Amino acid sequence: MITLETRIEQLEAKDQIRELTAQYCHAVVDGDAEQIVSLFCEDGSFKTHNLAPTGHSALTEFYESGVSRQTHKPFVQNHVIELTSELEATGRCSVEIRVNQDGEAYTQSGHYLDKYRKIDGNWKFAERHYHRYHNAPWQSGWTPK
Repeated sequence: MITLETRIEQLEAKDQIRELTAQYCHAVVDGDAEQIVSLFCEDGSFKTHNLAPTGHSALTEFYESGVSRQTHKPFVQNHVIELTSELEATGRCSVEIRVNQDGEAYTQSGHYLDKYRKIDGNWKFAERHYHRYHNAPWQSGWTPK
């Protein structure tokens, strides 16, 4: 039987991971590439489409070239976290993103598949994989007419 202390530690871990994803979203909105990268492990990666920057240097270049323009507004929900050990976890969360692309409003949706690692008492992204469902102009919507 799992002890009360262990259950509390697991709840705290899951809450800290949810905070991590919220900090990520706020840093993206702020266009703060340095803050975003600080949320990743030194060897962390972000995978999307055909890109997979890995390590702080590559992640910094990736985020400075995109979110530093402050056009992405992510909204995360439906976060499910599985603790696989005291120092590792996986997660999946849905995301809706509002984006300004060349002066036009777009809506995106998808989900993140995450791997988390606890380093020096802090949870970080070991891997964040963005699976996009759609990217459509706000005016015309994302459903076929």
